[in-house]
Amino acid sequence: MNRDWRASLARRLILASQGTRFRGQGGYSPAAFAGRGDQRPFPQAERESSAFRDFYNLFPGIAVEAAIEGRDVLDFGSGYGGRTVDYARLSRARTVIGVEPFEAPVKLSRDYAASLGVSNVDFRLCTQTTIPLPDASIDVVVSYDVLEHVASPPDAVREIHRVLRPGGKAYLVFPVYFGAASHHLDYVTGLPGLHWVFSARTLVRAVNSILAEEPRFGTNQQPAPQLSFDARREVLPLLNGLSGWHLRDLFASFHVEAIRRHALLRRRPIARSITAFLTGPPAPFIVRDALTSSVACVLVKRAPR
Repeated sequence: MNRDWRASLARRLILASQGTRFRGQGGYSPAAFAGRGDQRPFPQAERESSAFRDFYNLFPGIAVEAAIEGRDVLDFGSGYGGRTVDYARLSRARTVIGVEPFEAPVKLSRDYAASLGVSNVDFRLCTQTTIPLPDASIDVVVSYDVLEHVASPPDAVREIHRVLRPGGKAYLVFPVYFGAASHHLDYVTGLPGLHWVFSARTLVRAVNSILAEEPRFGTNQQPAPQLSFDARREVLPLLNGLSGWHLRDLFASFHVEAIRRHALLRRRPIARSITAFLTGPPAPFIVRDALTSSVACVLVKRAPR
């Protein structure tokens, strides 16, 4: 009874948000785009391409694009191929390989690259624990909003380290689980902090009750929550619970050149100053994570001694 009351409250909040700037954006599947009247053959890839430079902008003062030019690049979690193709055609990488654990986006990515006549890009199916590349075969790894989804971040980072050549760099951007806007429910609502107030199971019940009645969100029913990768808590579907306090151990095999937190509130000077302080080392990790929109990391594979 108490759980039903919580789910009912979460449902009411989500539905109320539809009349605000926090309204749901709808799903990201081909069917969802078609349901919104978008008949382009590659809408996801084109959306990714339109925001191509957003990734570089998350590394101010760091020449990521220059590091890519003329190099062999791996896009870890390449989505529908929009950014992956642009690493080749706009940033002039020598070769680019995109990996995804699902066949449908891999096929669409290949078709998208072929439609543009880009031949130095390849897309491959990976697993949750392996990247289908030889040891020390890549100069640069890029990854945008992926590490929070993998089943095991330690396995993913271990594979990234394996495929990099000595001295190679990984540029990784991802949100942390307890960030106010990191619940990944934006297909139905952008209300911040819902996963602070409600358990993962409560939110799944609320969201699924809405999706059962509102096909306009263009998303399938959500699976049950699972344990975080460190087995400490249940987390929302398709997320692994990766948090700021995991990063030191997670990146121990690399030389960490930079870790930068991007604060949620950055538009006004006063808010920017406050959040910059609260996302810095003096604040506890839980506070820092709460006000973080994403983390941008630059990791270097050490040369063997």
